Amino acid sequence: MEPSSMKDTSQQKKRAMCDRCEFPQEKACVCAALPDTPLSPLFHRCRVIVLQHPHERRRKNRSLPLVELALFGKHLGQAEQNNTAMADNGFVMKTIVGRRIGENTDDSVLKLLSDPNEVVVLVFPHPNAMDLEDGLVLAENKLKDKANESHSEKKITLVFIDASWKHAKEMDNKTEAAGVWPKNLIRVQLTPSTSSTTNQEETSSDSKPAFIQRRFQIRAPPSPDHLSTAECMAWIASRIESNSKIYEGIMKVLDYMVELWRGFASSDGGDDKRKGRSSFTNGDGCREMTQKRRKITSNKK
Repeated sequence: MEPSSMKDTSQQKKRAMCDRCEFPQEKACVCAALPDTPLSPLFHRCRVIVLQHPHERRRKNRSLPLVELALFGKHLGQAEQNNTAMADNGFVMKTIVGRRIGENTDDSVLKLLSDPNEVVVLVFPHPNAMDLEDGLVLAENKLKDKANESHSEKKITLVFIDASWKHAKEMDNKTEAAGVWPKNLIRVQLTPSTSSTTNQEETSSDSKPAFIQRRFQIRAPPSPDHLSTAECMAWIASRIESNSKIYEGIMKVLDYMVELWRGFASSDGGDDKRKGRSSFTNGDGCREMTQKRRKITSNKK
């Protein structure tokens, strides 16, 4: 075959990518599941910082890009993220790619974390971590005190670690050893559902959607209770903002991607052919974090 013919054949086989979601347009585009309007304007009481391991950044089955699409309607490049980190910390979500906070971290984030007037919550298992609900109550009380002292609106800063469990523990330890975590850091962890109403749905005529078991089944977790970074983020942000639309909007695009992946597995001959592939063998982010089935309750008085 002539070189020019080989080039033409390669171009024909190259998949067309969606300009918006940046997934293969024909078989993996998720735009149909994205919210009609981006969810980021719904964030009034919290902001999100994600510390992402460099290895996680290279995975094709990450959950975090789906969160970006749901929040902003597009993927955010590093330049766009930096532009949103103004002096008033007006960003909604910022991703730091590195092995600890302080590595590849812009000054605005470091300033925020070192400010004693900020309320920072790290969602990650730790011997000193509180139950999620107890930790959020403490954060809310501190938020009110700080707002009264400064006479200005304050937000809770949520920090998540997006990595395999082994890497995530190393990243937490390195950040702590470097003295970057705030002195008043609130550590929280999600409580295993086995300690409460595992098989009971809490519903009422005016209730908001109850949390259900893990749904992002692209990457196999240690148990059905273990969540992806995106699921943790969606649930906790919805809880703080008292707005179930955040959870529902993010979960809709996650569910859609899972259905697409199931279709790929089926067309490839089932799960047997998938054994040993990284797409279905590694957990992410909050893999050691579990959550009781609870309603997203309002915290407004």
